[in-house]
This record gives sequence, structure tokens and C-alpha cells, in this order.
Amino acid sequence: MSFNDDEEIVIPKGPKPIVPGRIQLDIRNNTNAPIAGINQKVLLQLTGKGEGRAGLDLVAVLDVSGSMGEDDKIGKMKLALQFMMKKLTPLDRLSIVKYSTKATRVCKLTQMTEKSQTELANLIEGLKATGSTNITDGLTMGLNVLNGRTIRDGRVGVIMLMTDGQENKSSDASKVKCNVTVHTFGFGDGQDSKRLTDIAKNSPNGGTYSEVRLENLNLAFSQCLAGLLSVVAQELTVTVEQEGSKIKPPVSAGSYKQSNPTAGSVTITFGDLYIQEVRTVLVDIDIPRADMEGATDVLAVSFSYKFGGELEEAPPSFVSVNRLEGFTDEELLAPPEVRAEEVRLLIAELIKEATDNAEKNDLASAQQNLSEGLETLEKQDVEQLKATLSNELNELKRLMETKKTYDKEGRPFANSLLISLATQRQAARGEDISQFQLFSTPAMQQLLKEAQESNDKDKLKRYVDDLIKALEAVEQVINQAP
Repeated sequence: MSFNDDEEIVIPKGPKPIVPGRIQLDIRNNTNAPIAGINQKVLLQLTGKGEGRAGLDLVAVLDVSGSMGEDDKIGKMKLALQFMMKKLTPLDRLSIVKYSTKATRVCKLTQMTEKSQTELANLIEGLKATGSTNITDGLTMGLNVLNGRTIRDGRVGVIMLMTDGQENKSSDASKVKCNVTVHTFGFGDGQDSKRLTDIAKNSPNGGTYSEVRLENLNLAFSQCLAGLLSVVAQELTVTVEQEGSKIKPPVSAGSYKQSNPTAGSVTITFGDLYIQEVRTVLVDIDIPRADMEGATDVLAVSFSYKFGGELEEAPPSFVSVNRLEGFTDEELLAPPEVRAEEVRLLIAELIKEATDNAEKNDLASAQQNLSEGLETLEKQDVEQLKATLSNELNELKRLMETKKTYDKEGRPFANSLLISLATQRQAARGEDISQFQLFSTPAMQQLLKEAQESNDKDKLKRYVDDLIKALEAVEQVINQAP
């Protein structure tokens, strides 16, 4: 099934909503290199800059199976969707796909005008919980909506898929071939965090899995949406070429696809980048013996991206070192930013080892891995890294104390953390989402704050409604008394 009835984008008169996006490249390396030769690490940091953004084509793929009727899960999902929809503008389009035993497209890809928001709000309110859980069918239909678009140039096409349960035994959505980024959200004790993580991993360019407590659903959606509404670069690729050095492959760039080095170069494909989001690349190089003193280039770094459908190509930036004799050990130390990235990568490996050990029910070894990570962090002079990663490690350590706790909360938390570390992208997890902000951007923090305020208002309204009902019941009893 293919859909090609996506609505045209009609923007009201006034200032154009799209302005050129841009990327800032920062290079950190020790510029000292002895004539005798040395091994060095070079850190590349690419940060999304600018005030504009690309238009968003979002498909919300919603679980409406029977279990969603328990504990008012479907009601909380509706509230979260209503909040999310209010943040979309006429630059954006939304399609809703619901799935249970089979999938149905609730609405086509629709431009978010004031009128359409009201219409879609009514459609969302009409969702009912019934049937089994066919995630494969829901994901496939969501892909069909995006792949059938007639208007797609310069637009961000993304799926947000949410579920509270296990997929039908006859299906496996993690085997569906995805050509767009998929962000998955699992909530409730019945979720299959591994499968949801695999779905996100199998989608290109930074798909994430968020482990969500039911009361935090609105908050998790808001963080993801804030990123999607701040894309300043698409199809970002970075190419590193050796110049008077030898690159030791592979370079460290998380889970992003990189070409096999040929003739001394490697290209990493990052995809979309949000405003103030950072992608890091750590390149290990061998600098050979030099014939004479003086400055020499050791790497060339270039990148390209698209914005508004237009290709932007940055000229090469060259990484240079100064070749001299007699450097002290201190003068040959890597810069603090390079050492901090090495520590982050080391701790990511320790978290992976801890998770592997927990899966084998070896919780003692898992605790030891995490303790090693905390000890490593404590020795570092990087306060921001300490503040963010120590929260993650301490919480994961708590969730790996017993098998029961790990199976219920630890596994989802670990899966979300691991994919977040691999993609260098924020994903929600934990009872208090605000405590785990490893890759959060200012836009995410702002929308998270607004979502928390919305949650507080909803809680107050429910409290007042319950109080009114209780008073009415008391009044009825009094009126019926003899």
C-alpha cells in the first residue's frame, strides 16, 4: 500500500519560516609532535547553529491494542498527543496511524493549521483500545505514508512509534527495513525494550528508544519533538583524509555509518542535526618521523549537508602540528576535550559490559563494571561529564541490584542509555526524566519545562474534578438522609 495524498504546504504571507542552517566545526588536538613521530587523537565536534529549521513530516504510529485500555494508558497517550500537536506549526505536517490487530491510517499527512489541529484533536479523542499488538503492521504503514509523499524535498520525515506491550508472536518489527528515522517509545511493564531498541537501531541516522513511565509520556514526547522541530542540517556527512599521517580505522563516531577507509580517507554519515546538538568524531592517527622541524598538516576535514533542499559544502579544514625535538611529557598530553571524549567512550563500553553481564544474570560483575565507571569519572577534571554520566551510572547501578529490578526497570533503562550514547542523541528514561539529560539541547530543555507545567495543570484539574465528584457524592448522601 502506498499513499501519495499528502497535503501541500501553504504558508501564510509574512517572513519566510526557513532560513539557512549551518554547522560549526571545532577541532581539538595537541599541536605538538616530536620529530621522531607519535600517535595522537584528534577530536572533531560538529554543532548545529542557526535560528531556522526544516519543515517536519511526522507520522505518529500509535498502539491502540486492548492493553492500552488499562490504567487509562490510552487517555494519557491522547493528552500527550494533544500537547505535542499544539507545538506544530503550518510549516509541519502530521499523519496518525493506529494499530492493534491490524493497522489503519487515521488521517493523511496533514498541514498543521488551526483548523486541521481541531479536526485531528477530535480524531485522537475518538481512539479506542481493542485487539492485539501488531507493531509490524503499524510500522510498515507509517513507512508507506512517508515513502509515498509527493512533497518531500528539504523536509524531515520521521516516525514516532509507541507501544505498551509485546508484539504478536508471528511478527517481528525489528526486521522491517526502514529508510527513515524511527523513534520508539515503550511504556508499561509489558514493553519489549530490546525489540523497540532494535527497531530504532535499524532505522538510519539517529533513531532512539525512550523508556517511559506512564505519567512521563508527555515529557518523553516533548523532548523528542523539540529536536525534530529544530533541524538545521540534513544529510550531514563528514570526510576525514590523512595528510602526512596515517588514520587508524575505524574512527570513533558512535553507531553512524562510516565508509571503509580507501586511500587514507573515511566518510561518516550523520543525517539530521538539531540546533545546538553536537556530533563528535575521535580520529586516531599515527604521525611518522619527520625530516625537519616546522609545521605540517596531518589531517584534512570537510563536511557537507543539505538545508531547504540545497547542498552546502564546507571547504576543507586542515589539522596541523608543530614538529620539534625535546617536548616534555606534559607538552605532549592530549587536550582536556580529547581526554573527556576518551573517558565517555570508555564508560560507554563499561555500560555495555555491565548490561551484557546483567543479561547473563551475573549482577555482581555488572555492579563491578559500573563501579569502575564511577571511579574513572571521579578521577577526571571535567565537571559537566561527571554531572551527567554519574547520574546515569548511579541509577543503572541501583536498577541492577536484583534480577527482579533489572528485568522490570533496569533493562529498559540500559537499552535507552546505550542507544543514546551510540547516537549522541537525547532519549528519555528513568522515573525523573529531567535527571538524565546526557545529550539534551536548550530547545529540549525548554519544551520539557513546558510539558512539566502542562502535566502539573492536568494533575491539578484531575484533583479538582475528583474533589468535586466527592463533594457531590457527600451532598447526595446528606440529601437522602432522613
